[in-house]
Amino acid sequence: MWLSSLPLDRMGSESGSPPDGPDPLERFERELPESHAVLWTVIIVAAAFDVVTTLTGLGAGLAEGNGVARAFLATYGSSGIGLLKFAALVVLVVTWHFLPDRPAELVLTGFAVISVLTVGLNALTLLSL
Repeated sequence: MWLSSLPLDRMGSESGSPPDGPDPLERFERELPESHAVLWTVIIVAAAFDVVTTLTGLGAGLAEGNGVARAFLATYGSSGIGLLKFAALVVLVVTWHFLPDRPAELVLTGFAVISVLTVGLNALTLLSL
């Protein structure tokens, strides 16, 4: 029988030693090269500025240009912009986690460039008011 009649301790074995095989949480870990850390910093800062500049523009009477963002706004109100950005970042984290280093870096770079350009366009639009 594969189940033992002896109680298991917190470590998952009868002897108190760690369970055989790799740590189950180890598969969720990922190295964070310096280039990825820099890109994540740019992405998070740009995401915050994107939400702020978008909400500022909406407050000034401008319309949202992104159809998906408009749908989130219509469904969830102004908090929809934050929800959409959060959902995008979750997808990015999952994608980054499962890709090898170089493709992951390219995905982060692309997202960072698009995010910074979006914030720049939002800022220019706000400055033109």
